[in-house]
Amino acid sequence: MRFNPPSAGFASVAVFVSASAWGLYWIPLRALDEQGVGGSWAVALLNAPAALVLAVIVLFQLQAHRGHMRDAAAIGLATGLGLALYGIGIAHTTVMRATLLFYLTPVWATLIGIVWLEEKAGVLRWVAIGIGLVGLLLLVSGGDGSTSLGIGDVFAFFSGVAWAIGASMIKKYEGVPLAGMTMFQFTATTFFGLLLGAVAGVLHVPDQGALLAALPYGASISILLIIPAVIVLFWAQKFLFPGRVGLLMMSEVLVAGITASLFLPHERMNGVEWAGAALILSACLVEVLLTPSEQT
Repeated sequence: MRFNPPSAGFASVAVFVSASAWGLYWIPLRALDEQGVGGSWAVALLNAPAALVLAVIVLFQLQAHRGHMRDAAAIGLATGLGLALYGIGIAHTTVMRATLLFYLTPVWATLIGIVWLEEKAGVLRWVAIGIGLVGLLLLVSGGDGSTSLGIGDVFAFFSGVAWAIGASMIKKYEGVPLAGMTMFQFTATTFFGLLLGAVAGVLHVPDQGALLAALPYGASISILLIIPAVIVLFWAQKFLFPGRVGLLMMSEVLVAGITASLFLPHERMNGVEWAGAALILSACLVEVLLTPSEQT
């Protein structure tokens, strides 16, 4: 039985809701930290269960994945690295700074598109890149009483670069099944989360009792919330132009900002940081508005 593609409106709502859920990603990370499982181990605990579930699904879909495994692994490695960097970044800097540094993704995606996909960039796109980079400098400048650049900011910065590479691969290798690329993504996020924590010297091995006690909570969030959020986002991108996806995904910034301000008042940004945030979001808006509307 063949199903018709969903309407652009339905797919747009799916992206908006899924991205909004990612705006809450900091909550289980911080909750696990309070239970004694913080940083890299929290990232691993929120991704390993999802990887196991999807591995079972892929085993039952091996025929559909035939010929796509290498591309699925490449996409998964890039996006998984991005999510690992983002998760550790949230653990070691403020929620809003990590989120906004990740949202420099359109800047890196444009540069990757020019170099790898041979796309052409007009004057306005270069202006958007310049605006985004100025915003970055203001956000991490340490001026006006803000927190200076730290390891969490560095990880969050590179998370957007890695995610942009993965997004370019998704665009280039359109036929890769969702289950395969997401399985590799969750596996890579788990692996890179622990590896990066060890390399950066922030891998604090939790007490075995705390880890076992936190396992049901982490597994539930991983399987019931994170898997659907990732799959819905990747699924909807098959039916929407990247520009609209980028615009709708800004709901993550909105949700992260509101919830962090409500529950983490000590992480509120100052004037210089808000100026940087405004420039980064402006760069994103310029970038996505330059993308032609999809044909439906």
